[in-house]
Amino acid sequence: MNPNVDSPTLRGAEELELIAADTARFLFHQKADRILVLRVREMIHISTYFILASGRSARQVRSLGDSVERFLKPKHLPRIGFHGRDDSRWYCLDHGEIVLHIFEEDAREYYDLENLWLKAPRLEVDFLSPVISSEPEDAV
Repeated sequence: MNPNVDSPTLRGAEELELIAADTARFLFHQKADRILVLRVREMIHISTYFILASGRSARQVRSLGDSVERFLKPKHLPRIGFHGRDDSRWYCLDHGEIVLHIFEEDAREYYDLENLWLKAPRLEVDFLSPVISSEPEDAV
């Protein structure tokens, strides 16, 4: 791949931070709980941000995952994979630079990713700021 050619997968650090923060705000407005954004780039080199969030039931976890997937589509982050949609205890959406982990509360406690990534810096997100949509206004 030629790095001089514009590509939707080549994002600057500031743009990725804005997308991660906006995705966290979107999850907040969708009633997700315990939202946390971790900058893992310096630790694993395959992703820049992990977003952790909780739902109160398997149904809400699945709904949050499906909703955030639709939210991210116009931002042109390629989806590399997903896991857990049918089980919905832990719905993982891998968009390369941003990976979302949406848990049912007991699964979140069991896997304890906060402790696993304890040294990862946390991105402070103002959840009361409006979500920046990438959709044209008349498409909403």
